[in-house]
Amino acid sequence: MVQISQIFQGGASTSSPREVPAQLLVVSWNIEFGVQAAAAAAALLHSAQLSDADLILLQEMDEQGTELVARTVGLEYVYVPASIHPQTGRNFGNAVLSRWPLSDPGVVSLPYASAVQGQPRHLVHAVAHVGPMRIRACSVHTEVATLSPPKRRRQFAAIADVTSAGPDELLVIGGDFNTLTRRGIEAVTSSLSSIGAHRATEGAGPTLRRGGREFSLDHIYTRSFTSISCGVVAGLSASDHRPIWARLTPQATA
Repeated sequence: MVQISQIFQGGASTSSPREVPAQLLVVSWNIEFGVQAAAAAAALLHSAQLSDADLILLQEMDEQGTELVARTVGLEYVYVPASIHPQTGRNFGNAVLSRWPLSDPGVVSLPYASAVQGQPRHLVHAVAHVGPMRIRACSVHTEVATLSPPKRRRQFAAIADVTSAGPDELLVIGGDFNTLTRRGIEAVTSSLSSIGAHRATEGAGPTLRRGGREFSLDHIYTRSFTSISCGVVAGLSASDHRPIWARLTPQATA
């Protein structure tokens, strides 16, 4: 599998001054293979729970779908593919979208590739300039449970490693962690607690239904924020995953 490292950046200009809201809305959504990007864009634009998002973290996207979502909703974006997906023949990666200016984009490869398809996974990040605040926003997609538990834990630890620089920097990490079990969620939470990040979407609800069972695969973690409320949005047709969201306020010490 060929590793791709090109960074795509663009979207609507957000350089005009605007008032910083009392609460920030962060949304994370795995849009299955990015196929229904137009339907996802419509949902992000019109859903009562999602339409005023300040930061949107997307997974399983290609550059065309990312640009479509950003243009429809009116956001800036950073997108980086991790590979070409063997099922679609299209780029497959993560994106950070923001209602605020973005700078300092980057990507960090996670250790170990898929045991089945050989695909690599990665973390895409950028700094959102929300008024005077600098928020490091990270979109991540870890491997599924076919990767051994020790290797998956190493991926979780790598997320903490690459986001630990600058302990005073406000931090948002969201994405599809493929946590099929409570133990998996606890492993992610333990790794990210080492850098002072906490699960802002605890209690939000399951994000995937499959085989008659519900799973909490997607999460949002934050540092130097207080989570005011969180939830998932069910009934959308754009993906097999449900989008997950959190409303946050920066802590006074941030």
